[in-house]
Amino acid sequence: MKNLFLLIIFFIGYNLSYSQVISYRYIQPKKGHGQDLIKGLENKTKKYNSKDSDPRIYTFAIRASQRGNMQGLLRMTYGETLGDLPMGGGNQPGMRDYWMENVDKYIESTSSSEIFRRREAATHNDAVGTDKPFRWVIHYNIRHGHQDKFWKVRDNLPKAIEKAGVDFDINSFNSWAGGQRQHARIVIFGENPGSWDDGSGEWSKIRDAYNEIYGDGSWEIDWELSNSSLLDYGNSTELLEFLPELSSPLN
Repeated sequence: MKNLFLLIIFFIGYNLSYSQVISYRYIQPKKGHGQDLIKGLENKTKKYNSKDSDPRIYTFAIRASQRGNMQGLLRMTYGETLGDLPMGGGNQPGMRDYWMENVDKYIESTSSSEIFRRREAATHNDAVGTDKPFRWVIHYNIRHGHQDKFWKVRDNLPKAIEKAGVDFDINSFNSWAGGQRQHARIVIFGENPGSWDDGSGEWSKIRDAYNEIYGDGSWEIDWELSNSSLLDYGNSTELLEFLPELSSPLN
């Protein structure tokens, strides 16, 4: 009975800590057919993913990556809850036939889909529309049983960002299905690649605010704790650019 009670408490806390879900996969075009693929995706999105009642799909160009080819695209479906997430991109009448005839024939390969849930405690995002079309994505592989160490500094970040008064947008996700459960995906928004040049960010202000809130030296201590939680493999970065013409309208 005690174990059942603890399990119920775990799931209540888990559901309160997370909302919004994404599923994404990488798409590699056939050689010489990159523009054909883009045109097919653009038309498919307008036809099946542009109305309010349609599944919401967003597309990103891979500008730099340790995980895939720079000619590839990342296609992401979105839902407010797991139940809202369209499986396979949706099931509108005629959509699959349209995909096979106008898109699939230009695809060399695709990755399997992975589903993530957004971690609200570690998210601070006021970005509107395409003001910040670039995404610096960091993939982390956390040691089993060390999630608390990894997330401590990231769960504290939003409060420090608010206190610092800086324009800093970050989304945090945990893998839920299709990948390793210890896979974390951290997304930092930018106006252009120069947003992450040395000296161009607001990290020093955030650090000072963090130390003021959580105690002198806490910034360095908590980051060291987080770094100690990582496995030696499965960690990588990539730079993405949002492609609005291949995506559902932004709300």
